[in-house]
Amino acid sequence: MYVIDVILDSFTRLFRSHRYPPIEKLYSIILFIAGLSLRDVSEKLCLTYASRDSVRIWAHRFSSLFKPSRKVRRLITVDKTVLKVNGQLYYIWAAIDVDTNEILAVHASRGIPNTIKSLKKVLDSWDGKPVIVVDREPWYRWALEKLVIKYFHETFGNRNKIERLFRELKDRTKKFCNNINAKTIKCIEEITTAIALIHNIIKVRSGEVILT
Repeated sequence: MYVIDVILDSFTRLFRSHRYPPIEKLYSIILFIAGLSLRDVSEKLCLTYASRDSVRIWAHRFSSLFKPSRKVRRLITVDKTVLKVNGQLYYIWAAIDVDTNEILAVHASRGIPNTIKSLKKVLDSWDGKPVIVVDREPWYRWALEKLVIKYFHETFGNRNKIERLFRELKDRTKKFCNNINAKTIKCIEEITTAIALIHNIIKVRSGEVILT
């Protein structure tokens, strides 16, 4: 099912009123996330008559639909990467279900992420006791043992899926020439979350991405 078919109803409910049709808003968001600049979407190609700032606001609001389904999970891999935006370096932390490819959490920060805070975001998306796959960064061991979560180290194998996710994020931002119109950490996190939402809808074949 196409992305727009899946999320149109949920997206429409995010707004009290619609000066522009919801379908126009969604097309603008998806093309922006795919790599078109805000100027291309609203001015150069005239895909919408809304302002660039309006498209940016729509994209950030769209990210609020990111709500991974809560269910029993077997294996989850977590990792971080560095993203260059507007000449500044940001740390992006993410968690992904190895079996379904569903992204479970995204977190952005200007320094090394708070590992416990980041892992607690993932706790809301699982039942049961999944095992976490991590690299050998020292802070993972301390945080996972403090939260009493089983884990093991792996360099490749299961962690390849999260590495592919990070390549996808970097490919998206390169299309913006590393010049995303984002002024705060919250904006960076909302953009990466919007990308994660579309990733889930397209790639999670189980059809259990729940939008409420």
